[in-house]
Amino acid sequence: MDGTVWASAPASSANLGPGFDVLALALDLRCRVEAMTAREWTVTHRGEHHPAEGAGDAVLAGAIRSVGDENPLRLLVDNQIPLGKGLGSSAAALTAGSAAAHRAVNGEADPTTVFEMVADMEDHCDNAAAAVFGGLVMCAPGSHPRRLELHSIYQPVVLIPDARTLTKESRNSIPPSYDREVVVRTISRAAHLITGLTGGDPGFLDDAQGDEIHESIRGLALPWIGELMTKTRKAGAAHVSVSGSGPAVLALVTKDNMDEFMANTAGFDTDVRPIPVAREGLL
Repeated sequence: MDGTVWASAPASSANLGPGFDVLALALDLRCRVEAMTAREWTVTHRGEHHPAEGAGDAVLAGAIRSVGDENPLRLLVDNQIPLGKGLGSSAAALTAGSAAAHRAVNGEADPTTVFEMVADMEDHCDNAAAAVFGGLVMCAPGSHPRRLELHSIYQPVVLIPDARTLTKESRNSIPPSYDREVVVRTISRAAHLITGLTGGDPGFLDDAQGDEIHESIRGLALPWIGELMTKTRKAGAAHVSVSGSGPAVLALVTKDNMDEFMANTAGFDTDVRPIPVAREGLL
């Protein structure tokens, strides 16, 4: 194709507590990529949120995976998503990069194909599903993601510390197996979580707290994340979870409690940012 095409994909908060590698919520911060055919591969990043010099570039990786190294493109990236915060920046970059490249070389990109590619590159499907399909999603290896409906009483608020984490290191700290009692408690928490999120009854979310699969382990490595989550619950959030591998924390706040919550968190030493749900994924 001739001329410039573009694609964009949203940020996401994965896991939501007990939904490890299964649940994610798309958030309305976006990575937008423009692509045009060129004689050699180039990537130009605008704005403050971009890979460090010498680091890997997920936009470029997604584009090359999508169309092959033999189809060079000029890529222009406008990314609103902070990197290394657990907000799905790599899944959004892979999604937008691969879709923009495919549109530039082959025409419209099939969302399911993009999702499968991104999930394979990420080695887990939750952020990929949210980036491609938007909204509240659940997924499992080998099956197509399904959209859930987050009840309208909830408003996401993301608390973003200055620190960064590396997803690969964080995931490597999680053990390969668990005792049966932990698994049963996790199933119960996940059931309460989905019921509370979709049914609009925050009482169910009380029994969704305390994940033992990944949050307690990440809390041991970075105790201040656990402290931030405790403070956020006390500030009035209906549900609190580590966002992906952290260090950002996702709070779901009922709309009638939003003003009080924002007042209670005004003194936190972190960026407290209400971010709407991204109803649309890949654009």
